[in-house]
This record gives sequence, C-alpha cells and structure tokens, in this order.
Amino acid sequence: MALPERTAALAQWLAAHPWRLPHWQLFLLRVVQGDQRGLLAWLAAWILRLLSLIYGAGLALNLLPYRLWPALAFRLPARVFSIGNLTVGGTGKTSAAAALAQALSRSGERVALLSRGYSGQLAGVVSDGRRVMMSASQAGDEPFLLAHRLPGVAVLVGKDRRITGRVATRFLRATALVLDDGSQYWKMHKDLELVLVDALNPFGFGRLLPSGLLREPIGSIKRARQIWLTHCDLVPTSHMERLEKTVRRLSPGAQIIRTRHKPTSLAEIGGRPVALESLDGRPLIALSSIGSPEAFERTLMRLGAKPMAMRFRDHHRYSTHDVELIGSIAARLGRAVVTTEKDAVRLPPSGWRVPCLVLCVEISAMNGEQLPWPAQQP
Repeated sequence: MALPERTAALAQWLAAHPWRLPHWQLFLLRVVQGDQRGLLAWLAAWILRLLSLIYGAGLALNLLPYRLWPALAFRLPARVFSIGNLTVGGTGKTSAAAALAQALSRSGERVALLSRGYSGQLAGVVSDGRRVMMSASQAGDEPFLLAHRLPGVAVLVGKDRRITGRVATRFLRATALVLDDGSQYWKMHKDLELVLVDALNPFGFGRLLPSGLLREPIGSIKRARQIWLTHCDLVPTSHMERLEKTVRRLSPGAQIIRTRHKPTSLAEIGGRPVALESLDGRPLIALSSIGSPEAFERTLMRLGAKPMAMRFRDHHRYSTHDVELIGSIAARLGRAVVTTEKDAVRLPPSGWRVPCLVLCVEISAMNGEQLPWPAQQP
C-alpha cells in the first residue's frame, strides 16, 4: 500500500474507532444512547432499566435519614460550598472548583478544597497551600492539578470528607471548604449547593444509572442555589434557550448562569508557551481520557484546528507503550498531539516523536461579566 493510501486508511480508522474501549463497554454505551439495534440491545436495555430501578431504590433509602433528620449531616466550623452535578462524566467541575476556591481566597478566607479522589488513590494532604506533598499517582490527576493551580489554597483528598474537613479546619485553620464533586455527599452540611449542568448532555438521557447517566433524579436539582450551564458556547442558541427554560422550571428559586470554558493558553508539554492562534487550520490529534472529550474536541474546532479524536477511558494511566503508539500514529499522519491539563499530569514531558501541546482553559460567564461567586453574597 502506498504511503498516501496507508495514511488515508489510518486516518479513516482513527476517525471511526472509539479508542481503547472494550467492545462490551462500547455496546452498552450505544444501548444507553439509543444507537444500538437488535434483540440483544433490546434485552440489554430492559436489564439496565431494571438495574436503574434497584439503584434508585437504594439511593432513596440512603438519602431518607438525611431528609427526615437534616441534623444528621455533619457540621464543621467553616462555611462549606459544594460544586457538583447530577450526571456522571465531565461537566467542568475541576475548573469551577478552582475558580470558586480562588474567589474565596481573594475575599480573605482560608480555603481548603476537599476532593474525593479516584479509586485506589491515597488519602491525605496533597498541598497545604504552600507546597505540594503528593505526586500525581498518589493524589490523582485532578487533586494534583488543583494543588499546582491554587497557591495559597490547601488541597486534601479522601473518600470521607468529614475526616479531611476536620483536618483542614483543625490543623490548617481553614475557614471555607470547597467540596469538589459534592452534590451526592449528603453526610456533610453545606451552606451552598452549586450544580453544573452540561449543555452538551444536560440530563444523561433522562434515566438513572446504569440505564442512563443520572446519579440521582432530575428533580434533585432543586437543592441548588446556583446552577451553572456549562459549555454553552458549543451548542446552538435555540438549544440553550430550551435548556434554560427546563432548568428554571425544575428549580425556580435558583440563580442560573450560562458559562463557557474559555481557552487561556497553549504550551508544549513541560515546556515553552505556544500562541493559541497557531492552532488555526492545523491538523491535530486530540488526545484525552476525560469525562467529556467532546467538549475538548469542539473547543479545538472553535479555535480553527482540525482535530482527530483519540479517546482513552476516563483517568487512563498512560503507559510507555501508549505514548510510543500515540507518537507513532501522529508522526505517520503528520499531526501534532494536543491534550488537556488533566491528561498532561499523566503523560511524560519528553520523548515525544511529534510536538505534544497542552490546552489550558478556565470557566467564565458567557456574557463576559464577572461570575456571581457565593463569596460575594451574604
């Protein structure tokens, strides 16, 4: 096969192949999305719906004591701000948690960010606000990234945030706590619930796990005092108007803000900065292992790039073989690699056969105004 034909065939395969996902996961994903047809898909869909009923019943039983006796929720001698969502997958919580922690810190609070972490990670103090004390493999990619991004803010990781909260208030003297991914953490009293709704897939196909992507029923959104609609720049205006009407009906008392994840900088991995404008018209491989890869890829397209998606499973630990394979494919196609900040902490900074770039983003209001942070409200 001639080189142009081989390159074209490889490009076609990459564009069509959901990268590195087992076949059974792809099948179930298509069933959940309603894209899979046939008797086996119909049977799988009914099994998933039955499991959703069981999940919903267990969820209701778990939450019942806290609804009947709100005083059961653990209280700490600090204000507690929760950022979370109703669905699994990425809605932009990390950027929102970082921005909220910075706003609280600027208002004079001693801030600690409490992360649940990821399966298998250590529990403890990732950063005391002055120095980072864990590696990415120990803390997890998101807590490690936040620890580096938030000087002056303590970052702690641990499944039981009552324990990490006590450590933060007693030993680090925190006066404000930010619960990253805290919507379903009912064990702790919260002074404010801030819920993110992803405009790309707002309500997880309208069904509870595992038949859909909802962690809890849609009506739970009424707990939120603020609701941020994220990735609003990546969908049509008509879609946003319908979504905002739906959210306002579900939670009439909440403040609703449209936001976007604005690209702020681009740099070679572990190296020098690169102009964002250099992406315009540039063919790239968009490498990611995050909850919402589509948002990342659409952002690149809005910058004028021509990305080809290479998606790994969320929180994937890149091996040496992975990196060699990615570099080999990129070199053969004549494309640079661009990835996210979260992925960058799990990738080697050197040894790339092609340029590997890291895109940084921050959350901002769609109208360009300052976000209405809870720190500025009574």
